[in-house]
Amino acid sequence: MTRAFSSYSDRRLGALGRAREFFTLWQSKRQNVAGQAREMLAEVESSRSEMEHALGDRLQDKDILIIGPGQQLVEMSFFARHNRVTGIDLDVIPQHPSVREYLQMFRRNGSIRTLKTMGRKAMGYDRSLRREVERQGLAMDDDPTIVTMDAAAMTFPDDSFDCVFSHSCFEHLSEPGDVIRQVARVLRPGGLAHVDAHLYTSDSGCHDVRIFGGRRESIPPWAHLRPQCRHLVQPNSYLNEIRLSQWKDLFSQHWPGVEFRLRQEGDPAIQGALVPLREDGELKEYEDEELLSVYLVAEWVKPGMAADGETLSTSSGLASGEPVRRPLVCSSRSNTPESKER
Repeated sequence: MTRAFSSYSDRRLGALGRAREFFTLWQSKRQNVAGQAREMLAEVESSRSEMEHALGDRLQDKDILIIGPGQQLVEMSFFARHNRVTGIDLDVIPQHPSVREYLQMFRRNGSIRTLKTMGRKAMGYDRSLRREVERQGLAMDDDPTIVTMDAAAMTFPDDSFDCVFSHSCFEHLSEPGDVIRQVARVLRPGGLAHVDAHLYTSDSGCHDVRIFGGRRESIPPWAHLRPQCRHLVQPNSYLNEIRLSQWKDLFSQHWPGVEFRLRQEGDPAIQGALVPLREDGELKEYEDEELLSVYLVAEWVKPGMAADGETLSTSSGLASGEPVRRPLVCSSRSNTPESKER
């Protein structure tokens, strides 16, 4: 059954919990904006490199769909430098200080989404981040193409895009299987889907903003997976709580030949915390792999015929039919929890 909600931030926290969330967000976003911009740019640059490797071609002059671009639109501006980019999001993403846009957000996404967005803009975070991103070399797109749309029911024609990209969005989807099927439909033969999902079973998978903001003193490792600690966690958004093996089954069902990579936990303190928990008999129902992996990357080249008539491989690689071999685990990118605000 589909869970009906108006926004990814649709999560009941109560008045006190919401006030704490706003305070933590305010503190985390006002600190080290330059570092946040640097991490965001490094993340999207790494994604570009991986996508080009999978395609065997430069990511240039292509039609790209981004699912869940978030509120700052750094990903859209990055890919739009050399491509035609469309972003879709369940949330309204206001581009101007317009009463009409905020009324539309309120009607569609509710008061919490509207208050969070207005508060973020009022404290100048969006402006500061944009200025810092541009200082570090990326010119922000002043006229992005953004459509408010449910990714599980896209209205685009079949075979509309050369690439579909999504970062830290699929964990917020109530029916990700429907979205995966829609991606296969709108992707052109020979096109690439590149999705990374923040794993719920990772330490930061609970999406408590105190973890994202470095204020986790009262939150033990993997608190959301430990019954005696679960009450200490305050997720800031809807999470589908899908586990690693379930994700792999979902993607494989609709994307034949999909390839997977894992991005491992980079914090030595979290890595080391698993040993005593194992000794105490905790988290026995979870494998080390899913506890110590932050992201699952799913990458798929849609099989079919290329423009020159050559048959394309179903594996994520070049059109020659020879699969590109990659390590199962990749930890080259930053594993800092995403700053894409939901």
